[in-house]
Amino acid sequence: AAFFEKRLAGPQGQVARQYLARRGLDAAGIARFHLGYALSGRSTLKEHLAAAGFTAADMAASGMLIAGDDIPVSYDRFRHRVMFPISDLKGRTIAFGGRALDPDASAKYLNSPETPLFHKGAVLFNAHSARGPAHDRGRIVVVEGYMDAIAMALAGFPETVAPLGTALT
Repeated sequence: AAFFEKRLAGPQGQVARQYLARRGLDAAGIARFHLGYALSGRSTLKEHLAAAGFTAADMAASGMLIAGDDIPVSYDRFRHRVMFPISDLKGRTIAFGGRALDPDASAKYLNSPETPLFHKGAVLFNAHSARGPAHDRGRIVVVEGYMDAIAMALAGFPETVAPLGTALT
């Protein structure tokens, strides 16, 4: 998550910051939700994680790398996307959602795949931050997506969550 945050703040994150500004987010909102940016390169994150001591198997198991017997060279799952960290109820980042910045991208939004830590049908975006306010206010507000949850939280409804592209069960 810190890797993506740093890329958003840097010169290569300008297009992502412009997108977020058009959506009404300022620097404080970006920082509050730890938003980031995945560069367009196929191995930017892979190289960073390898330098930090992670193996390709670790990266694939976490869902950050696309790898397999039929893929000759593994590559970053998220490329040229605004990154939304997805946290568990303790606030630990367990997955990501990425919003494509390329209008021709095959998927506008892309979530991390199912992993040993992340089961998207069992997690709500912003649940960690919304938990206390939801208890205090005796309600929870459920909206469609990441940006909706962020906008509602910033507008004074911190008890807002969003499902991760799946039906609520």
